[in-house]
Amino acid sequence: MNVKDTLKNPYVKYGLIAGGVYLGYRAIKALISSTATSAAQSDVQKLQSKGMKASYPDAVYSNLADSIEQACLGFGTDEQIIYQVFSKMNNDLDVAKLIVAYGTRRIEFTLEMGTLAQVLVSELDSSEIANVNNILSKKGITYRF
Repeated sequence: MNVKDTLKNPYVKYGLIAGGVYLGYRAIKALISSTATSAAQSDVQKLQSKGMKASYPDAVYSNLADSIEQACLGFGTDEQIIYQVFSKMNNDLDVAKLIVAYGTRRIEFTLEMGTLAQVLVSELDSSEIANVNNILSKKGITYRF
């Protein structure tokens, strides 16, 4: 069977189309994730140039991001840990640094990579996300998930 005959096979044709759609989807998803992280990095620079100070050294934000990732592992999400992490945020710069520290990580039970916002949407229901946003708003933080 030559290449021309193989391409006439509908299964091969649909397989190639599906593969192309999947690769396009993955490329767009990666672009969105890198754009969100880049936007947070830009926010960090803007907020620092306005004189806002981070509450913690950068290593702490990495540890907090790791805590959120651990809270989402396995069956069931530990929402209390996520709430505790967001309770430690004191200003917009803290949240931006947390988003940058989180970067993109694998979303549990998928092969997808996601930003902090995408992981929260995947792991929390709407009332739990409202709790996170409420924690932030009480501190005058403008970020919302």
